[in-house]
Amino acid sequence: MELSFNRYYDYEELTAALRSLAGTHPELGTLSSLGQSPEGRETWLFTITGPGRPPSAKPAYCIDANHHAGEVTGSMVTLYTIWFLLTNYGKDEAITRLLDGTTFYCIPRLAMDGAEAYLKTPETLRSAPRYYPDPQPEHLPGLYPYDVDGNGHILLMRVPDPTGEWKVSARDKRMLVRRAPDDDGDTYYRIWVEGMLRDGDGGEIRPVPPKWGLDLNRNYPVGWRPEHRQRGAGPYPLSEPETRMLADFILAHPNIGGSVTYHTSGGVILHPPGTREPSDLPEGDLQLLKTIGQLGTEATGYPCVPILGGFTDKENMATGAFDDWLYEHLGIPSYTVELWAISQRAGLPSMWPRRQRSAQEQEDDLFRIFQWNDWELAGQGFWPWTPFQHPQLGKVELGGWLPKFVVQNPPPHLLPAECHKNMVFTFRHARTLPRLILDETRVQDLGDGAYKIETTVANHGYLATYLTRQGLDRNKARPVVVELLGEGFEVVSGKPRVECGHLEGRSARRGTFALAYYFSPPSEPSQKRLTWVIKAKGAARVHIKASSDKAGEVSTEVTI
Repeated sequence: MELSFNRYYDYEELTAALRSLAGTHPELGTLSSLGQSPEGRETWLFTITGPGRPPSAKPAYCIDANHHAGEVTGSMVTLYTIWFLLTNYGKDEAITRLLDGTTFYCIPRLAMDGAEAYLKTPETLRSAPRYYPDPQPEHLPGLYPYDVDGNGHILLMRVPDPTGEWKVSARDKRMLVRRAPDDDGDTYYRIWVEGMLRDGDGGEIRPVPPKWGLDLNRNYPVGWRPEHRQRGAGPYPLSEPETRMLADFILAHPNIGGSVTYHTSGGVILHPPGTREPSDLPEGDLQLLKTIGQLGTEATGYPCVPILGGFTDKENMATGAFDDWLYEHLGIPSYTVELWAISQRAGLPSMWPRRQRSAQEQEDDLFRIFQWNDWELAGQGFWPWTPFQHPQLGKVELGGWLPKFVVQNPPPHLLPAECHKNMVFTFRHARTLPRLILDETRVQDLGDGAYKIETTVANHGYLATYLTRQGLDRNKARPVVVELLGEGFEVVSGKPRVECGHLEGRSARRGTFALAYYFSPPSEPSQKRLTWVIKAKGAARVHIKASSDKAGEVSTEVTI
């Protein structure tokens, strides 16, 4: 199948692409399903690793996308990453080395049913096309979204109103800007989503709550709050089949040591915490999350900020999120990447960390975006305000930015660049995982069938074998174990199974200059020397195996 990354795939196209890649690269990739969506679609998992050791014997990196139905850029970035890994193994030295030592678990789309509704109808939705929280939203009075002119888009309606808060900008007649407190004597507008009224009483127009209000990324256990505290959270943590199957998968794969979850939009990389102050994190974890996040900034140009304080605040806290669950409960360094930002593409500085901008600054920014739209998209990203006779409201004008593939997702021809630069971050992040090495293995003949065996088990990765202090405090990673296996010998000194504790990675050696080591030495060793004495009656093969939940398994063999 010829893959194209300048358009967005629906379920059938995505399935065909994944099956084609698995079929043409069976030595590297395996396609399986986490389970079926409520509408019967498979939630695909693509496992990729180099030959030699099974996927579970290597440290693993997890990529997921499309917790939110309309954020389909993420599924294409994930598909692009799968394709790139498979087609460059054996050709590119860095990719070959990465896959030989790492397993990638890729889940291109979690909200399978929601993405189909988003891609195939004019409607938008948060996650799943299931009525929530009201089981009968069709009875709620008010304005509901609807493509009234049948052009395939649900845009905006502007209605002249002397009490309106919007006016046409003097710089561009397409632009609407906030009416100043002392504005008077001009034409002013109220703005509504394009739609129809249900049971309107002729008074003030009120939008109805979303009929599909479920938010899968508010359904995880950390900080979960009920609907009246956190919209879209579901009736209880992991109540939804999509989040349950993903959580079950994560828990069943303890080798996962890093994760990125793709969303849109904003052009920012978010790191935990989302439910407490960053300064409250265990010692060293905040700096670690920032340091890895900087790799993403270098690859994408997106700033990396904490969720709480950089993206949200205490008044608008986003609780029950997937990345927070991964870090807070499992100690996994996890990042949410908000792909695509129309403002950044227009050359505006990043809006993160969030700050208040004056009305004039906002108008200047919007004018720049309109200029970019005219240069880059030949003006096609904005639907011009068009008079329309609304069957209920009378004369209105319909128009606005195309919400799906200009604002929320990049225009298709800009998608490949978005795919590639974000893939680069995941590769750099994956290279930080802990990695076990058995080094300097020696055998000394002591006579009378006795032999001394020495080896060094070391962590050559950036992260410790416990990943983060949060993971260590939660006891979520099994320490390193070294075993002597085989037949024809007995261990007379030392234990055949040695629990070595955890091994630090380079992340423990903080500071810019070498002198910093004297002021903040690692709290744990990065390697450990092991010695055994065995007694063999004849020829014997001794298999030395080292293993760790997060750093994988390595082995060597000595012949006596």
